[in-house]
Order: sequence, then C-alpha cells, then structure tokens
Amino acid sequence: MNWHDRQGMIADINLRIELKRLADKVFERDDGPLMAILEVAISTLDERISDPDAYPTETSPRRRPVTLICRNIRIRNKRTSVKLENEFWNALDMMASEAHCTIDDLCDTARRSYESSSLTSAIRVFVLNGTMSLPAKSEIPA
Repeated sequence: MNWHDRQGMIADINLRIELKRLADKVFERDDGPLMAILEVAISTLDERISDPDAYPTETSPRRRPVTLICRNIRIRNKRTSVKLENEFWNALDMMASEAHCTIDDLCDTARRSYESSSLTSAIRVFVLNGTMSLPAKSEIPA
C-alpha cells in the first residue's frame, strides 16, 4: 500500500468519524429515516476500510496539461466561443495578417466552407488547408 492508497483510506476513516458523530446527533433527535441512511453509509465505509484491496494500487492518472485556448469570435454577426490549440490560433493570426482581415473573418469563411462539420473542426481543416494556400482576398468578407 503506497501513500496514495493510504490517503484514500485516511479520507474514508475521517468521513466515517464525521458520519458517526452526525448519526449520534440524529439518534438523539429520533430521526429514523436519516438514521437509516447514515447507518448504511457508515457500514459501507466500514466494509471498504476493512478491505485494503478496495483501494487502488496505482497512483492516480496524471492530468494532461490544458492545451485548448478558448476565444470569442463572431460568425455571421453572432458571438460564439471556440476552443483551439494555441498553434491553430497562431496560424489563424498569421493567415489573417497576410490576408489583411480579422480572425473572425477567417472563421466565418471556414464555417461557410465546411458547413457540414462542427465549427471547431471547420476552423482546423480551414487552417490546415490554408497553410498550403491562403484564401484570396475576394473570398473573405469585408
């Protein structure tokens, strides 16, 4: 049993202690339904605490670093938010400066070009295709 396992067991023991205190107060008030619920919770914790195999033997999985960045854009004059990786936002920024337009204009063009997919997917595909060739200025709304 490693430290992470013990932390889970310690948390369960502390929870059991608090539930037992609450059960004692409920017993004094003679609240039957609540007492029944607390007894079930306490007995469940007792079973889990008595069995060390109930606790995972691995450490918790590592959390992935957040790679998506959420930004607000306007599509067809409606404000919406899009989550994309920073690389896509950088590429959109570069494409917008080269095409002399805004990121909103590019996203609107992406939406019109790939209407069958989600907005995020449409923008990603648009950027991937756009890195091969930038859209003509006439394709981008003014």
